[in-house]
Amino acid sequence: MKAPKSIAIGLALLVVMTVSAQAAAGIQQARKQEAKPPAKASMPKEVAALIQEGLATRQGRQDFPFNVFKQLVLPAQGKDLFPVFFFKAKNGDLGYVPSASGSGEMETMLNAFFQFFQQDATGALKPFMGGKPMAALKTPGEGYSPEAEDWYSFGLTMPAGSYTLAMVLASPDMKKMSVAYTDVTLPSVDSLQNTLWPTEPVIVKAMEQVEPDQRLTIHRGNYLWGALQVVPNVAAETPSGENLEILFFVLGAAPKDAAAPRPVNDLEVNFEVQYSDGKPAIKWAPQPYESFFINQPLPLLQTLQTTDEKGTIVKTEKKPLPAGKYVLLCQVTDKVAGTKGETKVAFEVK
Repeated sequence: MKAPKSIAIGLALLVVMTVSAQAAAGIQQARKQEAKPPAKASMPKEVAALIQEGLATRQGRQDFPFNVFKQLVLPAQGKDLFPVFFFKAKNGDLGYVPSASGSGEMETMLNAFFQFFQQDATGALKPFMGGKPMAALKTPGEGYSPEAEDWYSFGLTMPAGSYTLAMVLASPDMKKMSVAYTDVTLPSVDSLQNTLWPTEPVIVKAMEQVEPDQRLTIHRGNYLWGALQVVPNVAAETPSGENLEILFFVLGAAPKDAAAPRPVNDLEVNFEVQYSDGKPAIKWAPQPYESFFINQPLPLLQTLQTTDEKGTIVKTEKKPLPAGKYVLLCQVTDKVAGTKGETKVAFEVK
């Protein structure tokens, strides 16, 4: 199995800070390059009212349909974490029009608002943090269809806790508004001291270094983590014969030397592709990593052996994993602390 791409290693060094005393307790830190939204932000009255209308039941008004269909929880600085939220909506509902620049692109100045809530001692949901992310979006004009559905993301730094997110999308003229809700739980650093928590694996289509956001921003077809832009394979589909490139983070890993200027980890990951019934389809030799940033291309090739009537192997060959649905299991061991954890992702070979 090939080693992680050099660009990924370089990017990891760009976005990952030196581990502080918090890391000794088991959590690494990401470079604080993303801007935090204000703790208190003005919200138009009609938006605040729309949020409250459906908050209790998590079912609000939708003048046009959209939903928050996925979330990732990534590391951030200190005890904070960086949740990323993904939502889908039709092009036509978001107000795309031909760009005034004459570039041939379609663009929109979408109105978007968010509000996080937390339960108080009585169980009532109280506002925690809210704001209005920048949503100047573009999409190619060639082949544009107002009925086509694209996905979008935004992420921000938050402290540990359990939250309810209310997200509002409104047409550029604010005549149509829709709200969607989702719950998210961010684990505390203290809860990771005696265990590993590998984040959900992302199947990567592309990854590159970019300028980090200077304010909370909605992105189309990718997400940012500091200066790292990732284009995930949201459909989790891959052609037969291609590698499956994986990206995830291991929270709770202990450094070899917490006092070192740039402490390193000693992690071992066992990757295994399983059939839908849990039986192994591909196994690889354990892979060592010195960073909690795990980026690995996995060749989807099965080793097939032919034996004679005596059971002697007479032929060994490698063939692409056949079409079908599979699960990639990632089992992680911290060789320093002896802790373990696992994470998995489903995918399909077409």
